Amino acid sequence: MSSSFSEECTPAKQKYDTCFNDWYVNKFLKGDIHNRECDDLFYDYKQCLLKALKVKKVEPLLEAARKEE
Repeated sequence: MSSSFSEECTPAKQKYDTCFNDWYVNKFLKGDIHNRECDDLFYDYKQCLLKALKVKKVEPLLEAARKEE
């Protein structure tokens, strides 16, 4: 698994990646397309990333790019 954009988010990313990969292999590929079990882990990782984007001052660049689109 790869590291996160922000080092402090890597543990949360690894937990989510592990959950997602397990679901994908053991459920999705066997026909179970519903993945609610990893939602909390994804939310935690997303919150960490959003905070890191603000701290590293990347968020304004993302907002500007969204407006250009």
